[in-house]
Amino acid sequence: MKVVILGSGTGVPVKERGCAGLYVRIGGEHVLLDAGPGTLRQLVRLGVTYLDLDRIFLTHFHPDHCLDLVSILFAMRIPRPPRTKPLVIYGPRGLRQLYRRLNTAFGGWIAPRTYRLAFKELRGHTTLRLGGYTVRTAPMRHSPGALGYRLEHRGRAVAYSGDTDVCEGIVRLGRRADLLILECSMTDERKVAGHLTPSDCGRIAAQAGCRHLVLTHFYPVFKGYDIPGRVRRAFRGRLTLARDLAKFSI
Repeated sequence: MKVVILGSGTGVPVKERGCAGLYVRIGGEHVLLDAGPGTLRQLVRLGVTYLDLDRIFLTHFHPDHCLDLVSILFAMRIPRPPRTKPLVIYGPRGLRQLYRRLNTAFGGWIAPRTYRLAFKELRGHTTLRLGGYTVRTAPMRHSPGALGYRLEHRGRAVAYSGDTDVCEGIVRLGRRADLLILECSMTDERKVAGHLTPSDCGRIAAQAGCRHLVLTHFYPVFKGYDIPGRVRRAFRGRLTLARDLAKFSI
């Protein structure tokens, strides 16, 4: 399994960090988790195009996690070369309504012409068995219906929180994961409901017993802040602070 952090930042623009997006090459498929602004370009930098994507999983519908869905679907209308393989998009309840409203707003220009597009709305704890791998979901403590994902293939697992506060769902998804990717939005001193701090992340990783913790989704408040020092109060395992296009093989 190959995992790439496409964007390690937030909706607040900074030069070195783009918005949320995670690419996973798993079971012979190209999978995208979240699609914040700039995701499509980051995929191209990896050598992955709109023609390659097989599935997209959205954690929730805030713009910094889903806005490039419009760009991706618009690109798929380009006639040469035409996209022919199906695309399946997964997300919380309201996904179909979101697509209908976006397509109306853009005058029908994100509707498929040469391929089949399907939407799957997921709730709570769900298990999907797909193309030789498994995807599990759990509710996250963020916006209504927000989901986290766990992808498993050949005994290996990667878990991704999207945005969340501390909750049992992310501990469950991260249990003994080879890679646990958590948002880390605010410092301990500036905790915001619905988001994690470094100390929160350390406690979650310790409870989950993950093998490698990766933190992402950093707001600018972290400049000069000792993130590892706060995480290490609870978690002593492998730790990485994500950068855009950081790559992991598990």
